[in-house]
Amino acid sequence: MAEFTHSGGGDNRGLPDNPECNTPIPSHAATPGTDGSRAHSRSQFRAWMGEKYDKGKAKVERGMQKAEKGVKSLLDRGKPKNEGEPESETRPQDAQAGGSSKVLAIAMGTFKTALDIAAALVPEPFKGPAEALLKVVDVIEKVDSNKEEVEILKKRCDLLGSSIINVVKGKDARLLSKDLKDSIGRLVAGIWVTLEAANKEKSTGITAYVLAEDDVEVLKKANKSLDEHLHCFWIENHIAGTIVLADILGTVQDQAGHFENSTLDRLKRVPGAAYDSQEVAAKIMPCFEGTRSTLLANVGRWMSGVSADGHNPPLYILDGIAGIGKSTVAITVAQRAADPEINCLGATFFFSRDQEGRRKSLGFVHTIAYQLARYHASYGKAIAAAITSNPEALDKVLTQQFNLLVAKPLYPLLEQRANPLVLVFDALDECIEPDATAVLSLLISSVPQLPNIKIFLTTRPELGLRSRYMGTPNANIFHLQEIEDLIVEQDISLYVNHSLSPLQIQEALGDAYDPYRQPTAEDKAKLAKLSGKLFIYASTAVKFILDKQHLDPKSQLASLLDLQSDRYNSLSQLGGLYLYVLRSAKPAENAESWLIRFKIVVGAILMLQTPLPIMALAMLLKQEEGAIKITLANLHSILAPLGEGSALTYKVHHKSFPDFITGSSCPSEFQIVEQEHHFHLAKSCLQVMNEQLKFNIFQIPVPSEGQMNDLDDLLKEGLNTDHISQELQYAVCYWANHLGKPKKNGFRFYDPVS
Repeated sequence: MAEFTHSGGGDNRGLPDNPECNTPIPSHAATPGTDGSRAHSRSQFRAWMGEKYDKGKAKVERGMQKAEKGVKSLLDRGKPKNEGEPESETRPQDAQAGGSSKVLAIAMGTFKTALDIAAALVPEPFKGPAEALLKVVDVIEKVDSNKEEVEILKKRCDLLGSSIINVVKGKDARLLSKDLKDSIGRLVAGIWVTLEAANKEKSTGITAYVLAEDDVEVLKKANKSLDEHLHCFWIENHIAGTIVLADILGTVQDQAGHFENSTLDRLKRVPGAAYDSQEVAAKIMPCFEGTRSTLLANVGRWMSGVSADGHNPPLYILDGIAGIGKSTVAITVAQRAADPEINCLGATFFFSRDQEGRRKSLGFVHTIAYQLARYHASYGKAIAAAITSNPEALDKVLTQQFNLLVAKPLYPLLEQRANPLVLVFDALDECIEPDATAVLSLLISSVPQLPNIKIFLTTRPELGLRSRYMGTPNANIFHLQEIEDLIVEQDISLYVNHSLSPLQIQEALGDAYDPYRQPTAEDKAKLAKLSGKLFIYASTAVKFILDKQHLDPKSQLASLLDLQSDRYNSLSQLGGLYLYVLRSAKPAENAESWLIRFKIVVGAILMLQTPLPIMALAMLLKQEEGAIKITLANLHSILAPLGEGSALTYKVHHKSFPDFITGSSCPSEFQIVEQEHHFHLAKSCLQVMNEQLKFNIFQIPVPSEGQMNDLDDLLKEGLNTDHISQELQYAVCYWANHLGKPKKNGFRFYDPVS
C-alpha cells in the first residue's frame, strides 16, 4: 500500500493503489442518502454553489487573460518547432520524465484551458476522457443561447476549470502527487460522462456533437451531476490542503446565524473539549504544511463520498501508537472542515486523561448537542425544542441522550443537507472505562443511522476498543503506524528542515543566534531518520535543540545523534529521547537535591487532576516558585511552560511522557511512582484545607434573629471569594481523588517530603 494499511469495513476501497479507484465516478456516488433526499440535496447544493459562483465570478474573469496567456505559453512548448526556432522547454507531459516545467503562470482560466492542462498531467485511464472532452467543450463554448440551463452549464464549466487550475498553479509539475493527479482525473472522467450525455451525437459522414439545448431535462440532469462532481472535488482537495477555495469563490458563510436560547444552557457541555478551545489548541498543532498529504487526501475522498463501488462508510477510525501524530491529523481535519468555504464541521470532542470533563462520557452528548445547536440556527431551534418537550432526556443514559437530543430532532434537517456533516472525536483511548466502550458503541451503532453524517475518530489500538471496532461494516479503519517508512521520513524531513532553518533558529534564539552553530544538512537528515515514524520524537528533539538554556543547536543535535550508539538505545525510541533529556537536565553538582525536587514537582504536575499555575502549585507543595522554575528550567522540551508571571502553568507536551516516566522502563532515579505522589498530593490538600478553611469564609452577613438567608438570593448577590485561593479550591475539590488511589499489595506509601 502506498501509505497505510486498511482493515475492516471492506478491502482498501478508494485507496490510491486500488485499481477500482480508476473507474469513472458514478454520478450518484457523491451524495449519500435515499433517492428522495438526494434530489433535495442536489437542489440545495446547486443553490449554494450558485451563490458562491456569483461571489467568485469576478475573480475568475480578472484572471482569465493572465491564465490563457500563461497556459498558451506552457502548451506551446509541446508543439513541434519550426526550423530556425530556438529549443523549446520541457512540455508538461514530459515532467515525469525529468522535465523542469512549472505551472507558474496560471491564475484562473477557462474550462478548455484547464482541460489542456489536465490532459497533460493526468495518468491513464483518465487521459482519454480528458482529450475527448476537449471536443465536447468546443460545442458548449460555441452555443449562443440565453436559456437558463445553458447559462448555468457554462457557469459550471468555468467554475470546474478554475478549480482544476487552482490546484496546480504555482506548483512544479514533476512534484504533483499521484493523489492529486488521480483526483483531477476522476473529476475529468466524471465531467466527460456528464457532458457526453448532454450532447446529441449525429452521424453525417463524421461524428459531431450538438448540445441538447432544447432538452431542458437533459441539461438539468447534467448541471446536477456537475454540481456533485465539483462538490466532491472541492471537499477532497480542501481537506488534503491542495486547493484554496477562497481564491475561487470568496468567502460565503453558509450559517444562518447562531440560535440564542437559554434552554441550551441546560446542556452540561465541556467547553475545553472543542478543537478550537484554548486547552486543545495549546497542546495540539495541526499538520505541518505539505505533510500527511496522502493520508489527508484519503480522508478527503471519504468525506466527499467518492467511492468506486458506492460503499462509503460513515465512520473513519484512525488508530496508531503513542506519538505518531493522530491528534495532529484530527485537528487538521477539524480545522479544514470548519473553513467557511465548505462549512461542514458539526462538532468535536478531544478526550484527555488530564482533564476531568474530557476523560469521561458524562458531558459527551451534551457537548455535541450544544455545538450542533450553535452550528446552525435551525439545528439550535430543533435541539432546544427537544429539551423543552423532553427535559428528562438530559439525564438519560448515553444512547438515549443522543437519540432524544440529537438524532430525532436533527434527522429531517440532515436529510436536506447538500454536503456531509462531519464530527471529529480524538483520543478515545484517553476516556476512562467503561465510558470509552459506551462512546464507541454509540458511534458504531447509533450515529451511522443518521443521513449525511461522517465521523472521524482517532484512538490508540487498545485491546478493549480494538476488539469492538475491527471488522465493523460501518467503518474504514487505518493503522497509522503501518505507513511506509519512506513517506513518513519525507514528511518528518520537511518538518525538521523548516524548524531548524537559519530563519527559525534565529527567531527562536533571538540575539543569542550564532550562524556558526547552525546544524548541518547531514545531521538534520540523520535526525529525521532517527525519528522513525514518530512526529512527537522530531517535535521533542527540535524543542531540545532550540533550548535557550544551551544556545547551541549544532552541539545539541550532535549529542542527540549519539543516541544511535548509546547504551540506552535498548529502550523504546521515544523513551530513549526522554531519558536523554532528563539526564541532560540533571546538574553535575547537587544532583541528589535536584532529583528530590524533580520527583516532588514533576510527580505533582503529572498527577494533578487539573493544571495549577505555578504560584498555587508552589503553595500546595510548600515549595518556592523560584525552586520550581530552576528544577524545570532544562525540561521545557517535555514540560511546556504556558502563560507568564503568576499565571505561568506547566503542562505535559505529550501523553507518551507520563507513560514513560511512570513505567518500568524508566530508571529508578527518575521514575515517578503514581501511588506515592497521589498520597503526597492528598496530604498536601488536607494541610492546605486545615490552614486556610475557616468559619464563614465567604463572609456572608449574619442574618437577624428569626431570619434566614435564602441560598438563591446569596448566589445572585455574589459570594466574597477573596479568601478562596486557587490551591484551596483545588484541595477542596480533589483531595479525595488523590486519597482514593488504591494501594498495591499492602504497599507502604512513601512520602517524598519526609
